[in-house]
Amino acid sequence: MKRILFFVSLIATLAIIGVGCAAPASTPSAPVIQTSAPVIQTVVVQQTGVPQTVVVQQTGAPQTVVVQQTGVPQVVTATAAPQATVAGGIQALTVAATWGGGERDAFQKVLDAFTAKTKIPVVYESMGGDNMGGILRTRVAAGSPPDVVFQSRPGEVVAFAQAGNLIPIETLVPKADLEAAFNPGYLDLATFDGKRYGFVWKADSKSTFWYKPPSFKALGVTEPKTLDELFAIADKYKAAGKVPFATGGKSGWPLTDYLENLIIRNTDAKTYNDLYVTHTAKWTDPAVKKALAEYAKFFQPGYQVGDAQGVLGSTFVESVGLAFGPSPKSEMFYEGGFVGVIATTDTNKDLKPGEDINFFEFPSAGTDFTGVVGGGDVATAFRDTPQVRAFLAYIISKEAADVFASTNTISPNKQLDPTQFPSVLARNQYQQLSNAKTFVFDGSDLAPAALGGDYLPTELQKLVQNPADSDKIADELEKFASTAYTQ
Repeated sequence: MKRILFFVSLIATLAIIGVGCAAPASTPSAPVIQTSAPVIQTVVVQQTGVPQTVVVQQTGAPQTVVVQQTGVPQVVTATAAPQATVAGGIQALTVAATWGGGERDAFQKVLDAFTAKTKIPVVYESMGGDNMGGILRTRVAAGSPPDVVFQSRPGEVVAFAQAGNLIPIETLVPKADLEAAFNPGYLDLATFDGKRYGFVWKADSKSTFWYKPPSFKALGVTEPKTLDELFAIADKYKAAGKVPFATGGKSGWPLTDYLENLIIRNTDAKTYNDLYVTHTAKWTDPAVKKALAEYAKFFQPGYQVGDAQGVLGSTFVESVGLAFGPSPKSEMFYEGGFVGVIATTDTNKDLKPGEDINFFEFPSAGTDFTGVVGGGDVATAFRDTPQVRAFLAYIISKEAADVFASTNTISPNKQLDPTQFPSVLARNQYQQLSNAKTFVFDGSDLAPAALGGDYLPTELQKLVQNPADSDKIADELEKFASTAYTQ
């Protein structure tokens, strides 16, 4: 989805940037069906005592309201918002995010805890994935947005704020409470015209470099702090007849993540944002060219499983298996914090977190940058109601953060008790995120889709094939970017 429409507002607001729907399992009874165009929803109300939880799934059918009755009959009304009222006249809170599957299940635990504490029922809608912005704009135009939306694209948050659709967050939650919970990088992301309109509530690091502690021990090395130290470890592996890295370059986006970490470690947050958000910094800037040259070093002969052909022939998921599968072929692996979950659940259930697999922070490259490149979901409010205020107050609390942590899912809330994470990998990632002085958002997600989603991955694939061409690739990227931000 093109994000160029949001860049004018972003240049004025971002100083430092902070970052599958499964159907309900039970079979409903006593269905009550009504339709409401143009919004397409499925609403399921589950009896859980006095409070209710309403789960909404985006479908292609007309809006369907299904009431599950396991006790006292319930009355549910729905509008295009959807708004839901349960027995006793309690108005439900409507909440939307892109989370489905395990992410939805983790968030549901927070919603259940909120409802149990406040007796306020919640309608959760798993909305749209990459199409969330378009769906929300349609809903706003119809006067029926959800009350609270967790948005994964910072530019769209600012665009909704610029259009007057969002409520300034500090009118809903005291500023002191927000600052007690989050570092500035997570609060300043969604700032427009001097006002904050959201905060990063769920975050994932993309500054995690994965390795095998027994392999490091056998090689006689420790976690590297600088790129020079990392490449020295790679050379030592290579001399021992082992392959240092595996990368799923066929998927494209892992290559952009490599580069983002290198750019921020060669420049600063302002230059990083100026490059990706507004293109007021150039791809031919000496620091950016240096980052491209360092990127190319990761793909020199003997550094990757299968060299260039192996990188470009492997998807991200396949490459995780190359590093951490039952018959691994590489010793290290770069990608985000989600690798820990994939490697230990889908790739190799025999891995012991913290013992067989761990991560170090993406090494420094000549600057004192102490921060994280990552992705995240920004909590925003389209309405000011008592339910919204109660919900926002709850999700920034230590209690909510601890509930979320119990699912190994991370909110960068400083008040969280790290011992609540069952996995040491999630615990370590939380420490990295919560301590980050700077949080910059995934750059390719900030750039116009034609550049960040299409052209940039292709150019980086070319650089994998020809590591000596970093200056040539910088020139090509600058030429393309000079028009991409005006379309």
